[in-house]
Amino acid sequence: MKIFHGYIALALLIVLSLLAPAAGCVKVNIGGASNGQVLSDATLATSVDSQARPVNPSNTFTVVTEVIYLSVKLNNAAANTQILAKMVYLSGEAANLVNSTMYSSMQVDQGTKYISFAMKPPPGGFPQGSYEANVTANGKDQVTIPFSVQNLGVQKGWPTISKFTVTPDSVPAGQPVTISWEVSDADRITLQPEIGTIPASGTRSITPTTTTTYKIIAANDAGATTRELTINVGAAVSGAADLIITDAWLQGCMIYYKIKNIGSLDSAPTTTYLYVDNLFPPLGGSSYVDVTKPGQEKTLNFSSYQWPWCGTTPGPYTPGGTMGTFAPLFHGTTQIIPWVDPTEANHAIKVCANAKNEIKEGNSANNCITKLWGMLLDVDLIPSAHLAAWRNGSGVIDQYAQENSPSGAYIKLSDGSLEMVPQQVSQGWIAGYWGAFYTRSDTGSAEVAAVKLPAKTHLVARVGLSPNAQGSDGVTFKVGLKDLSDVTNYLPGKKMTTPGVFEDWDVDLSSYEGQTVYFILRVEAGNSPANDYAIWKVARLVQISD
Repeated sequence: MKIFHGYIALALLIVLSLLAPAAGCVKVNIGGASNGQVLSDATLATSVDSQARPVNPSNTFTVVTEVIYLSVKLNNAAANTQILAKMVYLSGEAANLVNSTMYSSMQVDQGTKYISFAMKPPPGGFPQGSYEANVTANGKDQVTIPFSVQNLGVQKGWPTISKFTVTPDSVPAGQPVTISWEVSDADRITLQPEIGTIPASGTRSITPTTTTTYKIIAANDAGATTRELTINVGAAVSGAADLIITDAWLQGCMIYYKIKNIGSLDSAPTTTYLYVDNLFPPLGGSSYVDVTKPGQEKTLNFSSYQWPWCGTTPGPYTPGGTMGTFAPLFHGTTQIIPWVDPTEANHAIKVCANAKNEIKEGNSANNCITKLWGMLLDVDLIPSAHLAAWRNGSGVIDQYAQENSPSGAYIKLSDGSLEMVPQQVSQGWIAGYWGAFYTRSDTGSAEVAAVKLPAKTHLVARVGLSPNAQGSDGVTFKVGLKDLSDVTNYLPGKKMTTPGVFEDWDVDLSSYEGQTVYFILRVEAGNSPANDYAIWKVARLVQISD
């Protein structure tokens, strides 16, 4: 009898082992209608199809995953069945989030079908670590799916962002916060908006005026890792003076300005500073401001400063230098593109109240005003596309202009717009490099010079997919800047997915003011490069004046 019982136990173990899921399996089937279970086929994936079935299933994701989808099948669910999905953070880099619920959503449904939940990350992305997804029907535990989130560097050799924090993360307007970061294996690191290039580790004190999301981008030859964090900015501190500059103008050869106290208390005497092209003038750059009452506005001037350019007109721009390693640089007939040196064409004037921090204000982030005086930069990049240096994932491209070219294509369209088709591989790309194109008077050779970026520069664009881009899985448009040290920074891109739809896009380059750069227009394919006919209808470099 004991032997018989032993055979039964052994058979039961064999059956259980056959039913047990394999290690690493991402799909948890918890039964179907035949055994009375409401839910089955619970699966995590990076996307779902039109019927909510999983696409690209996985139990490992990255910190920049935009959405983790949980797909689950209903089996003969009764009317008003409540399906609750949760995502729980178990352990990892975010010690303060251990065992916390990071996502919770309920759907009410019935019948036999697939449904899905889109689990989106918190600001800053999914923290690295271990997670589990839980699904219940009508309050009864049905399934638990373990999964993990890793840094891109673990999988692809991309840079690792081990730290990106802000202290505190919520402040009144006008109060500073400190951002800290640590990055490894990166050649290029930028912090946006406004801050620009940063070292591999450090801290930065900033004073945001409104709730702002900051993004760190760490890149090397393998790719780019990004993280985001949001600083919540509330109302300014009450019961204090608050000085602002409301206007500044040139009258004759003297600079005048208006200063106003928008706070609730008198302002003690302060000093206003003047900056011309980001420099404090050696003589006459300060102005005394007496006691200013709440609501009072004064008109003052920098009486000891004389505007150096009185009665003069901006001179011509004489470019020099070459682009370096990108050769050949030109395609087609070389021509001179009319550029004007922005540092000669206009000047950035900044006037700042309470410049010596002589009083405590309700909001110290609104003390300055910047004006641009003179001719403003306005350069259309598209007409000079044939002069740009073009590259793709294989290297330099000499010339090409067919949509079906394996190397990709750039095509000047009859309406004046520019079509860019990425290299015909998964995640393929194409990029053009612009500068100030000119012909040397002594040799007659075609040259291109880097451009010193003036204040308040924006790239204004209108982008989208061609109407005949049917079947495209979308493209990402990007704008980049390459400096004289061959360091390239790309700003956050714009993804377009619908053929025939075009959108305006404003890329703020003001944080790179004063840097000498070349300009990059880039288009990136998704998983499929098929029919990725990306069009720049507009691509202009302009200065935005107040």
